[in-house]
Amino acid sequence: MIERIRRYLASVRAEVQRVSWPSRREVITFTVLILLMVVVLGLYLGLVDAVVQQILRLLIG
Repeated sequence: MIERIRRYLASVRAEVQRVSWPSRREVITFTVLILLMVVVLGLYLGLVDAVVQQILRLLIG
């Protein structure tokens, strides 16, 4: 049982060493890009919600 765990951990370590990790600059760039996209999408959805809300108020009320 212990030997199987050791082999598993050795294979995990070997696999992690083969991973192509992004550079610090790439991580920062993609993080900023994602945050900007979240803000833009949030503003867009907020605008659509406000427009639909106004249309419903006109129709219902």
